[in-house]
Amino acid sequence: MATHLFDFVREMPPWLVLGLGVLAGGLRSIWYFVYQHTIGYAITRVSISLTVEDVEHRDAYLWLSCWVEQHLRGRKVNSLLLRANHRERPSHATEDPSFDMIPEYGSYYLLYRHRLMMVEHRKEQNPDLHRGRPMHTIRIQVWLCWDRTLLMDILREAENDYESRQSKRLEYFRANSYGDWTGALIAPRPLDSIFHPPELLDGLIDDVGAFLDSRQVYQELGVPYRRGYLLTGPPGTGKSTLILAIASHFNLPVYKLPLNGAEMTGDLLSSLLVACRKPAVLALEDVDCLKVATSRSSEVSDGLTLSDLLNAVDGIGASEDRLLFMTANQPDRLDAALIRAGRVDRKVFVDFARDQELRRFHERLASMRPVPPWPEFRAALPAQATIADAQAFAFRWNATAHSPLPLRPCG
Repeated sequence: MATHLFDFVREMPPWLVLGLGVLAGGLRSIWYFVYQHTIGYAITRVSISLTVEDVEHRDAYLWLSCWVEQHLRGRKVNSLLLRANHRERPSHATEDPSFDMIPEYGSYYLLYRHRLMMVEHRKEQNPDLHRGRPMHTIRIQVWLCWDRTLLMDILREAENDYESRQSKRLEYFRANSYGDWTGALIAPRPLDSIFHPPELLDGLIDDVGAFLDSRQVYQELGVPYRRGYLLTGPPGTGKSTLILAIASHFNLPVYKLPLNGAEMTGDLLSSLLVACRKPAVLALEDVDCLKVATSRSSEVSDGLTLSDLLNAVDGIGASEDRLLFMTANQPDRLDAALIRAGRVDRKVFVDFARDQELRRFHERLASMRPVPPWPEFRAALPAQATIADAQAFAFRWNATAHSPLPLRPCG
């Protein structure tokens, strides 16, 4: 029977096959039109829906994807997609921490709080113009419901469930060749592991905390909600470490701004800043070594210009809800427009370590490993020493006399 049917279809004239295809497509379009203006319209009027796009809110897209997968596990959904997981799960997690499995594209039905909902997972074929990649969406439609708080409850539950399965790590992002951010995890830096003067550290922590708590004040005053810091001082004094410690303390992701290369343009930099999570820490390290920050002359091969940088950081439409940290060893080389008030709200000089800080480092070190007595330890360091100098000496001393120290770099 199947053979005869196959022979019949094979012998059909091409015009008939084409006609049947057009007829099938027309019937499908007619049914879709009728459905959208009858049953579909009625369902829309008695339901509430939420659509999340990964290009607008990548975190919420991942939360909902994993939340849907959790609720569909009892349904034995076998069509899954693999998504890279840029956060580590705790050691007691039963699944591989390097990826997440989320439902394949399509429509799913599930019950939540005795309410029927439909979840649509879609991949748009038209690429996103800013990043040249498709857009993925999750749409949740709750039937016979008009309560928006239910959607917010779902979002909060999805976020809390996802975060509860992650270990506490600091998220660090760098720009990739596709004009997007690539995330990685690094160890957080607790405040008690750095050795800056208390007044410097406490002042910065208080300032950042006050900014994060002042969103409403900024909005009422009509002031852009962003703040800039310039950390200056000799090399090795712990400026980068200070940025990591502040980001770790407030649990903020860190984005390293790329400014070199002919491929970097003002539009691409602005697009990258818009794509950052909010709030976030933007790190622009060794800015005094960048031509774009020290010279107003530019060539076509330079890519980014000082004007592009200024507009991306503080121009009309520049991203908000972020803290910009710049570091420089020679701040006098920087263009005055880059470090004026409004772009840099606070300048902090990070000097060589005083004996008080060096001694605190020595005491902390002595609590973990054998070290030389304090007078011998201090005498082995330069007159103007940094914590990096002290750590380097500790490594050398332990390499010759004891086992290596399990310390993180302080620079």
